[in-house]
Amino acid sequence: MNARFVRTLTAAALVLALAACSTGPKGVRITNNGQSATTDKTPVPITNFTAEQIRAAITGKTFQYTRNDGNGFVTYNADGTFSFQDDAKGGGVGKWTANGTQFCETWGKGMAECGVFKNTGDAFFAANSRLVEMKT
Repeated sequence: MNARFVRTLTAAALVLALAACSTGPKGVRITNNGQSATTDKTPVPITNFTAEQIRAAITGKTFQYTRNDGNGFVTYNADGTFSFQDDAKGGGVGKWTANGTQFCETWGKGMAECGVFKNTGDAFFAANSRLVEMKT
């Protein structure tokens, strides 16, 4: 075979391969071992938790927190105390309370922070913190 014929044949094969690609589904597909890796969960509406729901959601659990002023891990105890380990500032302890839809944390020299406790389906928002439960 001559080189010109081989180049023409290669170019034709490339054009056919590209044409075949353009007839399939559009967009990006994420797969996991051949199965769709996208979630089939129905979105959860953002809801404010009651004090009872707050206690049930956090008591005895550890969360990764994200805040404007830092991030790390926090564990909420049944006795209303918590311990935290901030990635930059180190560790400490404090107290938490739930009343109505309000969640309050007190740490340091009486610095208190309160706000509505919300569930967004994949995380909780407590005052100024985003909390994601650590699963073991």
